[in-house]
Amino acid sequence: MKKNLYHVVFNLVALSILIYIGVDIFYRTISFRLTEISSVEIAEVRTPSIAHYVPQPLNSFDVIVDRNLFGSSDEATSDVEPMDMETEEIEALEPTSLKISLLGTVTGSEENARAVIEETGRKTQGLYRVGDSVQNAVVKKILWGKVVLRVGDKDEILSMEVPESKKGGRTSSSVKPVHSGDTLTLSRSDIQDSLKNINKLLTQARIRPHLKDGKPDGFALSYIKANSFFTKLGLRRGDIVKSINGKQINTPEDAFSFYQALESGAPLSMEISRGGKPKTINYRFK
Repeated sequence: MKKNLYHVVFNLVALSILIYIGVDIFYRTISFRLTEISSVEIAEVRTPSIAHYVPQPLNSFDVIVDRNLFGSSDEATSDVEPMDMETEEIEALEPTSLKISLLGTVTGSEENARAVIEETGRKTQGLYRVGDSVQNAVVKKILWGKVVLRVGDKDEILSMEVPESKKGGRTSSSVKPVHSGDTLTLSRSDIQDSLKNINKLLTQARIRPHLKDGKPDGFALSYIKANSFFTKLGLRRGDIVKSINGKQINTPEDAFSFYQALESGAPLSMEISRGGKPKTINYRFK
């Protein structure tokens, strides 16, 4: 009887130990799986790190509506004046020490703005947009008659040089008013002399992109200086240049190519709109 009692107690103790071990193993397994799942979920939640997001500066969303060209005169037609703080910051910038000069600017949106910059050492001219590199600088912002350059870790300003005195150029009073289909004969030497001084040339007119139904449709001349190179070409204030030799003029690059066409001295024709009516001016050079 006593022996049977020991046998029962022994079985109960053994069963209790087995149950305890089994429960312990079960909880350890469940705990490991929950920890693994939690770790995976946390890792997935943390994947899109905020450290990789770089907020854009406010000035990258600025819209420049002033589309005048090359700082031609005080008859500005700007619809929106720049903010005082932005103007103060720009005026405080140091002039660039780079061996370059600014010949002209086309202001507008960041996509359409252009600057004509000459490397004084090489005497080479180029048409630049925001983000382009010139020497060891990057064009950061294009304004009316000014360009903000990023040189190393600081900003510098490149401004157009204002002539100390306005020298009266040779004028021609023999140029007759141009009408539709007129042919104008110009002196090749006079044209080439004018094109050599592009800095002065680009201050004689203000040119703005012309839009029709929201799409580029040539360039409008909102101002032309009297007795200037542009009046010799028979152009008037309010004219809209549509095409050169049949090629539409819609981009700043197209407008700049007009100067190259003139420099070649080959006959060319210009299609314009004057007072809402189409006109053609043919040029011959002697």
